[in-house]
Amino acid sequence: MFKEKPIIATAYFVCTVLAAGAVLPLAWIMMTAIKPAPEINAWPPSLLPHEPTLAHFYKILAEENFLRYVLNSLVIALGSMVSILITSSLAGFIFAKYRFPLRGVLFTIVLATAVIPLEVYIIPLYLMVFQVRMLNTFPALIFPFIIMTFGVFFMRQVIMSIPDELLEAARVDGASEFWIYLRIILHLSKSGLMALGVFAFSEAWAHFIWPLVMVTSKDMYTSELGLAIYQRQFYIEYGPISAGAVISIIPMMIVFALLRRHIMQGIATSGLRG
Repeated sequence: MFKEKPIIATAYFVCTVLAAGAVLPLAWIMMTAIKPAPEINAWPPSLLPHEPTLAHFYKILAEENFLRYVLNSLVIALGSMVSILITSSLAGFIFAKYRFPLRGVLFTIVLATAVIPLEVYIIPLYLMVFQVRMLNTFPALIFPFIIMTFGVFFMRQVIMSIPDELLEAARVDGASEFWIYLRIILHLSKSGLMALGVFAFSEAWAHFIWPLVMVTSKDMYTSELGLAIYQRQFYIEYGPISAGAVISIIPMMIVFALLRRHIMQGIATSGLRG
């Protein structure tokens, strides 16, 4: 027992240092957002502002209509999240609970697509969207994020932990497969869906390359494109960028706060059965 105390103390110390390292960049951005320009460029730098100001927030909200960009990102992220939850739960249900020829091969192919980044097939994807005249629209911005390979794998692991006896009992009572999916699978995998929802939302929210290719007008800018406005050719406006970053963090923090209870439970559940 006494030998375990130094190990526990060391673990707490390491976790504290890592947590501080993760929080420090966020704190630095928040402090930079309320610093006047001379303090941002001062050397040596200081964490706390001497003369706090909201001028950067006013500039990015009034001059660039940054809230519109945040709203666009929110529509894209929510649309992608809902789509991924539906497609991942359906595919995970099929791969976890149905037996059919070449199931393992098909699942391996699905997993193999995870190593292919969007940049590899962005040109044919762009041509597809261009040919159906969907440029500069929300469906086009959501299109690459309607399916997530990790989501299929994650939901398969979650659904595999649901006893087969429950499904067989429902079939004996005359339940259809779609009823089983809605009333049993989705209900018992709620924690996994919540955890996946956070991952899906964050991935679509932070994407930059695809909106940059698809968007042709400022009205359809996402928050990431809005932040890039202040990266000039010869200098960077750190104040407005930091203010925009703080505003962009708020939706992610809200989503995490609403779903935080389910995240660890869903991740733990996905490993109950292999």
